[in-house]
Amino acid sequence: MIDRIRLSAAAKNQLANLKRRTGIEHYNTLCRHALCISLANPTVPPKESINFNGGIELDWRVFTSGQEVLYWNLIIVRAVEDAQELGEESLRQVLAAHIHRGLSYMASKSDEDLFSGLA
Repeated sequence: MIDRIRLSAAAKNQLANLKRRTGIEHYNTLCRHALCISLANPTVPPKESINFNGGIELDWRVFTSGQEVLYWNLIIVRAVEDAQELGEESLRQVLAAHIHRGLSYMASKSDEDLFSGLA
């Protein structure tokens, strides 16, 4: 299972922006919203090489807030639906791709749309 989640510098900047806009203090909470928003989109996130230099790391247990098995199973189910490999590194990439895509969705929304989506 995953113990650390690595995010890019761009994701770090999006998180700081979202934290200021929403008043949500913890990055793990924003990342859980981002993951769920991306998982709700039936398309496969684009494969891209993510540069983690200057980014941040989140502890898996803090990210999941005690629901490690639930989030791990969500990632596995989505990987199966998207015909992804089920190795640990592949699942780590699936998780990172969904969080990054979800953060991009959230960062691009107007404040009104962002708040209605978080409610």
